[in-house]
Parts: sequence; C-alpha cells; structure tokens
Amino acid sequence: MSEGKGLGFLQLDSPFMRFLSILADLMILNMLTLLLCIPVVTAGASFTAMHYVLLKIVRGEEGYIGKAFFKAFKENFPKSTVVWIGMVAVYAALFVDWRILRMQGEQFGTVYAIVLYAAIVVVYLISLYVFPIMSRYQNTIRGTLKMAFSMSVLGMFTLRTILNGVIFLIPAALLYFGGWSVIPVLLVFCFSAPGFLRAKLYNGLFKSYEMSPEEREEIIVKEKERQENKKKNKDHKKRFH
Repeated sequence: MSEGKGLGFLQLDSPFMRFLSILADLMILNMLTLLLCIPVVTAGASFTAMHYVLLKIVRGEEGYIGKAFFKAFKENFPKSTVVWIGMVAVYAALFVDWRILRMQGEQFGTVYAIVLYAAIVVVYLISLYVFPIMSRYQNTIRGTLKMAFSMSVLGMFTLRTILNGVIFLIPAALLYFGGWSVIPVLLVFCFSAPGFLRAKLYNGLFKSYEMSPEEREEIIVKEKERQENKKKNKDHKKRFH
C-alpha cells in the first residue's frame, strides 16, 4: 500500500505527469513554430498558430498538437502574413529613425526623441497581443489592431501587460547574457515556453471579452458584494478592538 502511494506521482492524472505532458507539448510546438518561421514570410501565421495551441493547452482543451497547429496556420495565413509584413516594415522604419537619432544626437531635439520612443513602446505593446488575438477571434485587420491597442496600450500599467512584456523578452535576455551556451535550450523552448506563460496571463483577459453582458454584470455584482462584505468584516473587527 505504501509503495503504491509512493509512486502516485507517476499516475497519468498526477500533477507531475501533467507537467511532463505539457513540457513535451511545448517542445513539439516550439519545433513546429521554428520550422514554419524559417521562410520568414510565414512567421506571422506560425506565431498565430502557436498561440492558438497554447490557449488550448492553458484551458485544458488540447488534443493533437500538430493537427491543431496546422489547422490554425492554414486558416490564419492570409491575415497573419499581412499583419506580420506590416509589423516588420514598421519596426524597420522605427529602427532607421532610431539610428538617425543616435547619429544626429541633439540636432533632432528632445521632442523628437520622446515621440520616437513612445512610438516604439506602443508598437511593441500592440505586437504582444496581435497574434494571440488573431488566433482566437475572427476579425478584420483593423479590428484586430484596435483590439490589440485596447488590451495593451490602454492597459499599459496593469500587471498583466507589464509581465507580458517582460516574459516576451526572456529569450533575448538569455541569449544576451548566456551566449552560445543557451542555444540548445532556446531551440527547444524559445517561443513556446514564454508563450505558454503569456497565455496564462492573457487567458483571463480573453475570457472577459468573451463574456455576455449578463455574465459580466453578474461578476461586477458579485465583486461589489465581496467588497461590501470585506468592509463589514473590517468594521465589525474594529468594534471589538
């Protein structure tokens, strides 16, 4: 009996085996994402497909990783490719402006520098959400960008967006500080592991967008009741102290 209990962590529904299963899925997903990024022009569709699978994993809806990935890749290819090319062009323009600013120095003035850095931040924040949004919602490119702007820029100072932005940079930070020694790890997890952590963050945000007005109102009412009960408990404690 004690031996069976000791090996409980090896049962298929144990947290340990669940962790190993997710780890294996992330490895497969990362290799698929990397493979479909090699042509470069297909990278946008690859990232969209990756986030489609990641959200399924986070929500416990995952099935066959490869089948789900290629399904999302095919369905989102046209729109994702257009958005990807547009983003690359915008980042290239911002990089050129930044290089000019560095070379010219004070000739461009503080205002130009502030505008440029603000534009970089806005574009970066939008890029955090644009592919996850395309993986989940059917929308026009304009509608997708507006939704990404709403989630990221308008929520710039929320903990969710801050952590999202930091996690996104983890692979680049590892490569910068670890050098060539971290390449094997990055080949296995560079996209999928940070993406999984980010999916954990934006999953709740997406669910709030997917709620009906009645469900949203019910949550607001419950939250108000919780706050009122919390306040009453505090007042009650104060009376007895």
